[in-house]
Amino acid sequence: MSTQSWRDHFTLLSDGEPAEAWCAAADGEEAWVVLEAAPQDVVRTGELPAEGVLSQAPLGDYDVIELSVFAKPAARIRWRSDEEEGGAISEVAPVGGVEIADATRAALVEAALDELWQEGAERVWTVIPEAQAAGYLAAGWEQRERVTHG
Repeated sequence: MSTQSWRDHFTLLSDGEPAEAWCAAADGEEAWVVLEAAPQDVVRTGELPAEGVLSQAPLGDYDVIELSVFAKPAARIRWRSDEEEGGAISEVAPVGGVEIADATRAALVEAALDELWQEGAERVWTVIPEAQAAGYLAAGWEQRERVTHG
């Protein structure tokens, strides 16, 4: 996936945020990181809460997986697949101010990776806050860029 391509994917995943909003981050600047992985190569470490249930729905330009706990939405992740470019997933978004544990965040990412792999994606990209990158890198993601959003 090219630099412009991941930006285009994230324009759709963010409901129209302009691709030009992402630019290279300077050293020391608060940043997001662009990560890439082969879906089948990411180490699975996620764990859902005992009461957690995942549901999935197509929503036009992307699909969504939602985690509910005791029938209340707790977190969502979006993804989209492109036959030529692979796939892209959003960061995990908490719903209603719920705190999301790292293992739960990983389980949602892994669920999206599994869906993308089933759709034929050989490579998947994501853009996440730099503070969350260590867990992704330990699971087999590779960092491609440091960017800022502005």
